[in-house]
Amino acid sequence: MQANAYSKYALKDLHEAIDLIDRKIQHNRNFELFDSVQDREASLQKLASKRAALVKSAAALTTLGVRCEPGSLPRSLLQVVGTEEPVAPQEAEAGKTAPKRRTRKSTSQARDAGATTGRRKKEIA
Repeated sequence: MQANAYSKYALKDLHEAIDLIDRKIQHNRNFELFDSVQDREASLQKLASKRAALVKSAAALTTLGVRCEPGSLPRSLLQVVGTEEPVAPQEAEAGKTAPKRRTRKSTSQARDAGATTGRRKKEIA
């Protein structure tokens, strides 16, 4: 039993499973040898139904508000997302901007700015 099924890691696992099923479908279409066309169609239908269940679960998690990194999306879902308008982060929708990151000055920049380190204070005194 999973502790939390509504996490970004569960969604990432679903996306990996969808990508795996996509690769299996392509393999069955291109390389797998079957006795008849009906066997091939039955295999493809079975994989397609598994994929549909996984896509439905992933869509349910995203509607619940679980976010994921765009890099973890399967290639087949990237095409679907690419046709729609790009989704902006919630902060951009609210009109907020991201805070600027503070950078630390290096010791040479600090000396150039006139600041002294503890060691130099002792030498000066």
